[in-house]
Amino acid sequence: MQVWMNGSFCDLDEASLPVTDRGFLLGDGFFETMRAHEGKIAWLDAHMERLNHHAEVVEFPEDLLPESEEVAEIVQNLFAGVRRENAVVRLTVSRGTGESGLLPPADPDPTILITAAPFEPIDPNIGLNVFTSRKVRRNAWSVAGSIKSLNYLDNIAAKQEVKSYGGQDAIILSADGNVAETSVANIFGIVGETLWTPDEETGILCGLARDFVLEWAEESGIEVDFEPKTPDMLKECDAVFAANALQGLRVIDRVDGLVIGVPAKTFFTELAQTVESSLCNGIVV
Repeated sequence: MQVWMNGSFCDLDEASLPVTDRGFLLGDGFFETMRAHEGKIAWLDAHMERLNHHAEVVEFPEDLLPESEEVAEIVQNLFAGVRRENAVVRLTVSRGTGESGLLPPADPDPTILITAAPFEPIDPNIGLNVFTSRKVRRNAWSVAGSIKSLNYLDNIAAKQEVKSYGGQDAIILSADGNVAETSVANIFGIVGETLWTPDEETGILCGLARDFVLEWAEESGIEVDFEPKTPDMLKECDAVFAANALQGLRVIDRVDGLVIGVPAKTFFTELAQTVESSLCNGIVV
């Protein structure tokens, strides 16, 4: 399998980092994970806008990032080795080599890596079993938490924790104990004809799938509620689901061991199909 690194294609086992790379040593970098369908990246412009936002937050020169057209061409080439209808594409940016200490170099020489690997979407109606993390909370003031930082230790720790409980993913709470998100996705609930999701001020990473769902709700005339909910309050929802730009939507049918929701009686199926269609066709609401 080939990868693209710093301007050229190479075999996966030939790609390497210098031992002084700040992404490796300090987690000084960021990334985007994207879905490619038949070689074309879904929501590419939106992903690249967010990549530029990550760069702005950590004061990384945006002119060192690849342009959308270049990324699209690179992925087209990588896709030939995937041999699947869908692929997961990851664009990783490290600030590159620097001197010892925390302050980054004034003129960074970044490491930029693009990979593509086979990906099989899961039926959105196959339920997720989630547990609330007792170890990790979201911090609304965290710089690393506000972007897709290379330091994912909080998410890793939360997922490790709930695996020991028999869960597939973790619900991570805000600092004040309300539902924030999962380790890899935003959370939504449906109550009657109202859509619920945590407010962005809880410290969540607002994903592109979240943006899509909220725009769809606005165009469909569906009310959106941002009031805080504890994990126990999720059992009052008719359906609860996770959303991210790779998988799309996925029903959450168990929270902390309790069975919740009846998604078949809600607008979830229509919404899930709309999201999946957009991920396959690249059409954003």
